[in-house]
Amino acid sequence: MVLIVGGAYQGKGDFALELSGGKKENVILNIHERIEALLKEGYSREEIERVILEEAMGKKEMILTAEEIGCGIVPLDAELRERREITGRILCVVAKKAGEVYRMTAGIPVKIKG
Repeated sequence: MVLIVGGAYQGKGDFALELSGGKKENVILNIHERIEALLKEGYSREEIERVILEEAMGKKEMILTAEEIGCGIVPLDAELRERREITGRILCVVAKKAGEVYRMTAGIPVKIKG
């Protein structure tokens, strides 16, 4: 599994498709949105980690992208802050399990793990 993180519009999706050899079925874009949707549905952090890791590790060459959510403006709403924190912590678990992790900045991938 490969995780690509970075700010919005930094080229994560294009890089993920490049790494996958153009195989869209091996790419999950914006995994942070999937995590947040599961949180809204009432899933626990542990359940979400299990679901995400099962999806991501279903194929050895699976590539995920996620926006870095910890570098932006902190929401005033307590519920939004909690969702943001849980999402970030789940992404940390995903990064630990990933064989490779890249950070995208201005369209340039920097390998930070693997």
